[in-house]
Amino acid sequence: MRIFAFVSLMSCMLLSGCLSRMPMRDISGQPEITPEQRAGMQSRIYRAAPDTVFAGTIAVLQDIGWKLDSVDRASGLIRATTEKRLEPLGPQEEKVTDFDFRREAISKRTTEKDQWTRWEEMVIHTEPWPGGMTQQRIVFSRRGSLPAMSYADRIHRREVMINAPAREESVELLLPEVYADVFTKINKAVTERISLQGDHP
Repeated sequence: MRIFAFVSLMSCMLLSGCLSRMPMRDISGQPEITPEQRAGMQSRIYRAAPDTVFAGTIAVLQDIGWKLDSVDRASGLIRATTEKRLEPLGPQEEKVTDFDFRREAISKRTTEKDQWTRWEEMVIHTEPWPGGMTQQRIVFSRRGSLPAMSYADRIHRREVMINAPAREESVELLLPEVYADVFTKINKAVTERISLQGDHP
């Protein structure tokens, strides 16, 4: 009975992403931001029509190598992702400040079946704004999925099988410079289209 309870506890630890007994702490060291600061980081207003901003945004995403997963001009929504890749650490684990934990996790995930499938996602909403302008909101996320796995472990001198289910994680990216870079590129694309089309508000 004790062995069963211990195995259950180990499975729960895997579900929560724990690979060591050390607590997971934010590696960014950044203070918590307010909803207003978050909205300011993720939003921009352009002096252009929504169609011009929408077209410029699509062009920028294609130029910087993002894949357009869904484009809905009527609602102003774009969902784009980067190519998927294999990495030893998941989105939450990247924030851990205990580097022994990180090294241990990397050393244990040496085969393809043990590693995370990682990618980035961008969700963009473009909408009309008063005065003939357009507002845009962008949300970046780091995404990851880990396949279900089973492995043997020795507990109280007995060999047991531990089964960990498949997992998915998403961590919103809150780095001002990342948003600023994309908005700068979009603004340049919009300005070029305004000059070519004579599209003034």
